[in-house]
Amino acid sequence: MFRYASYADAEEMAAIYNQAAKSGLYAISQLAPDTRRKRMKWLDEHQGRYRAFVYENSAGVSVGWCSLSPFSLRCEYHDVAEISRYIDEDHRGKGLGKLMLAHLIQVASSSGFRLLVSRIYERNVQSIKALNQLFDRAAVMHEVASIDGEYQNEIWFYKRLH
Repeated sequence: MFRYASYADAEEMAAIYNQAAKSGLYAISQLAPDTRRKRMKWLDEHQGRYRAFVYENSAGVSVGWCSLSPFSLRCEYHDVAEISRYIDEDHRGKGLGKLMLAHLIQVASSSGFRLLVSRIYERNVQSIKALNQLFDRAAVMHEVASIDGEYQNEIWFYKRLH
């Protein structure tokens, strides 16, 4: 079940993000691990149209989260949102990522967004598989990210809503 993320979720959201960033496969590694305090500040910025959602399994345990974020601070992109999805490592590969995509598409569409975008490391095969089913591939940015001394390609996807 999806619900709006709250401050009470900040610590768990940070832990799930840190799992994803640890490998450099699912998220951009940060100089310092994500923390409850950083995630609470981030949640302050994700109100109104740009929201974060937590997914709880049938036992009421948070197993992942997803969000709509501004694509750009420039005013001409006001109807474009960037999506993010992070899933607890014990719950990956079970279809939750695709479920999150469907949820974000529905919420974004009803919130008046025209376009969704997503940027994924080329080596994140599971996310690319889900995105290929619901989004269109826009571009490959070759060797745009350096992770542990290796340059990584990033694939850009988009979904036209209106």
